[in-house]
Amino acid sequence: MKKKRREATSMEEVDLSVLKTDLKSIIAKEVYNSHDKALRCLEYSLLPKYGKGNITEFHFNNIVISISNYILNEDLMVFFKDEKNKLQLSFLLGGEKVMSIKGNLDKIPYETQESYMAFIETYNGNSKIFGKKPYKEIKITVSKLFLSQHGIIDSVDFKNLTDRNLIIPITDDLFSVLLELERKHLKGISYKIFLEAKVLEILAIQIENYKHLNAQKFYFTNKNTIKKLYDLKQFISCNLDKNYSNNQLSVEVGLNENELKNEFKRVFDCTVNQYFKSEKMKKAKHLLQNTESPIYLIAEAVGYKNATHFSAAFKRFYGEAPKDCRAKV
Repeated sequence: MKKKRREATSMEEVDLSVLKTDLKSIIAKEVYNSHDKALRCLEYSLLPKYGKGNITEFHFNNIVISISNYILNEDLMVFFKDEKNKLQLSFLLGGEKVMSIKGNLDKIPYETQESYMAFIETYNGNSKIFGKKPYKEIKITVSKLFLSQHGIIDSVDFKNLTDRNLIIPITDDLFSVLLELERKHLKGISYKIFLEAKVLEILAIQIENYKHLNAQKFYFTNKNTIKKLYDLKQFISCNLDKNYSNNQLSVEVGLNENELKNEFKRVFDCTVNQYFKSEKMKKAKHLLQNTESPIYLIAEAVGYKNATHFSAAFKRFYGEAPKDCRAKV
């Protein structure tokens, strides 16, 4: 298990492909295990090292329902690499995480009251789960065999994790069904029948939800905070020739200035100004090493009207003058 110290805080990195196990086996310990012919129920309690809370799992008929309900002490980066060949439904009732798939440059911000349904053949990527706030996720994994038995696999075109419009809101009718997964206190075959019926109901609702992605209720006019912050990073990357104040950026992204500064620092471990300057300097270095553009034009391309001021800023950032950086190529 690797640990990495960052500028302001610590974030543990857990590589499950190396450890040959799953996340719950790392961050929690088993406290309950009930197994009969119809249904297996397991409960895990988070290790104090990682935080507080629990994870509950139900196994039956090629279905696994996992309910995570905890608060992590710090952010946690989890790396995955495995063969699933299963349908995965996820419902984030509380908390935040950001998913990344190998080979896909776009990160996938995932926040409270959002969901996704995707058929996963292989999963090679990572998820950053944000700590210090309640995190609750209900995840349902359904085998290809179960889908075939119910005539679903050949009649529904499921999305992949990298598809556009993968993340959709949790609708009210879906939310009420999800809550019922925890409210019932049946046992054995009765509980198994109940859970299987709820899984089929959830599947039916979510299939219809994806069919109506263009309906008005799915417009993302009010994006959540993390999505706004990732949109801001994209905006900055496309406007490195300009200079914006935090106030101007807060208006652009739809957050108040204090919220912008605090949330950007929390999510990306640097200030907005630090990120803006870093991206400017990276672009300048790329232009110095890969083009023959005069230094004054490169300065303008990253928002400096004065080449002398640019050269001084570049030297402070990289420890060498622009001309010396170019001379190394």
